[in-house]
Amino acid sequence: MNERIDEQTQSYVDLASQTYATLVDACSQAQQRALAYGKSVYEVLMRPYTSTALEAAYRENFDRANQIVELTVSELQQAGTAAAKLGRTLVSQNAMWHEKAMESARGLMQTAISNLNFVKDTADRQFEGFAKRVEEMQARTVNGN
Repeated sequence: MNERIDEQTQSYVDLASQTYATLVDACSQAQQRALAYGKSVYEVLMRPYTSTALEAAYRENFDRANQIVELTVSELQQAGTAAAKLGRTLVSQNAMWHEKAMESARGLMQTAISNLNFVKDTADRQFEGFAKRVEEMQARTVNGN
């Protein structure tokens, strides 16, 4: 019985570790993407202008705005893909958590039924012993008179 409890506890610990690692990894990847996005936007914005002419500056500003929009769209696509992957992983792990909870509930019910059967058997034996003693006392009383 203790071996079964140890196995079940270990499975809970393993599943908790997997879930924690998944969440930490997702946060880490999100932070890395955010830093890379911020760095790319900074590099686009801080790039020196190639010309001092007003028309060239307008063209370059539109070009930079376009580059920032492309970077933003790319980041949003990557974030969406990562969120979908994390969602699938968490749904899968949620199913495993549900399965472990059902195993635990099944084990608890089996233990409770076993305990109730033991109590019932003990009560039956005690009642039979009590009934025998009452019969013996009745037999002595009838024989004694």
